[in-house]
Amino acid sequence: MRRELFALHLPNPDRVEADYAVLSELSKGLSGGDILNICVNAIHAGSTDLNPERWMVTQGMLEREIAKAKKAKAEHSGEKGKSRRRIGFCV
Repeated sequence: MRRELFALHLPNPDRVEADYAVLSELSKGLSGGDILNICVNAIHAGSTDLNPERWMVTQGMLEREIAKAKKAKAEHSGEKGKSRRRIGFCV
């Protein structure tokens, strides 16, 4: 399913140089929304050249975005052990 999500969110195969099978393995543990954000960020990074003919999304760009998403997810989950103020009704 992750491989299909990458293919869905990177719809122009002429502008993508990446192995979706490798990306799907690297992105284990990430949600579909995470994969969408990875693709959007990589598309943005690959479209900074003034000449649109040179716009390209590469394996390296996608791998960097996957690493960023995993790091953010790990940092966020590390906060679970910290004490937090509860809001709402106590049961």
